[in-house]
Amino acid sequence: MKRRGFSLIEVLTVLAIVSVMATLAFPGFRDQVLKGRRAEAREALHTMQLAQERFRSRAPRYATRLDELEQPETTRNGLYRLRVGLGDATRYRIEAVAQGSQSADRRCRVLALQLESGAIRAFGLDDRGADQSDGCWPQ
Repeated sequence: MKRRGFSLIEVLTVLAIVSVMATLAFPGFRDQVLKGRRAEAREALHTMQLAQERFRSRAPRYATRLDELEQPETTRNGLYRLRVGLGDATRYRIEAVAQGSQSADRRCRVLALQLESGAIRAFGLDDRGADQSDGCWPQ
């Protein structure tokens, strides 16, 4: 008589191997998802940058509030809260702060663009406020 199927030991062995593989792969997958979502913040910041320049062409200063720029308070999918950190006659700083599920992105919690002395600087800050610009913005 031929036996069909798998023994309990074989099934448990396969489940153990799959569990170990999933445990090792999931953190890397999660990090890649968080990294990919940063594009939403960068897109919103570039839109705000253009809005700042339009505002400045009509006023003697840069905007200090989102409503002056006619921009929403969050990004398209609500992963980042947007804000104007600084605005005066010659400079501005605009920021996207991770919120909701994106707040798990500890490496790049804040993405920002800053205009100062005629040059735009892109930077990122981790959850402790340390500069992570090289890792947060593509080169």
